[in-house]
Amino acid sequence: MKLFKMVTSVDKHGRITLQTGALDTAGLKPGDEVNVTLAVDDDADENTCPQIVLTPIAPEADEPLCDCQEDGVEISLTLPDLLLEAAEISEASALEIVCAPGAIVILEADILDNLPDELHELFATLGINPDTVREVMRKEGYFV
Repeated sequence: MKLFKMVTSVDKHGRITLQTGALDTAGLKPGDEVNVTLAVDDDADENTCPQIVLTPIAPEADEPLCDCQEDGVEISLTLPDLLLEAAEISEASALEIVCAPGAIVILEADILDNLPDELHELFATLGINPDTVREVMRKEGYFV
C-alpha cells in the first residue's frame, strides 16, 4: 500500500483539488464519484488535524458480487432475506464466508478488517472509538 502526501488548499468554494498522479494510482478518474469521510476530534474546540478518507462509491446492490468466470458463466451468491433476518444480519452487511471440511459458514464481516493498518493506527492515535468508525463506514459506505 502506498500513502500519498501532497500539499493543496481549500478554495473559496470549499473545494480541494488533488493531483492526478495520486488519483490515477488509486484507480480514480475525472467524473468518478467517491465517498468522503472526514475524521475530526469530537473533544477538541478546534480541529487542528482533521483526516480525510476517499473511497469509491459502492456498487449497486444488483451488481454481481464478483466478476468471477467459470466456463463463461458468472458466479454469484444470493441469500434469501428470510435467512439473513433469521441470522440477524442486515441486508447491507458485508459477509465473510468460511469453509471447513463439511461446512460452509456465512458470517457478518467486521468492516474494520477492510481498513488498512495505517488507518487503524490513525484512528487509535486520534482516540476514535472503533464502534464509531464502524458506524461511519456503515452509514457512509466504504471500499478500501
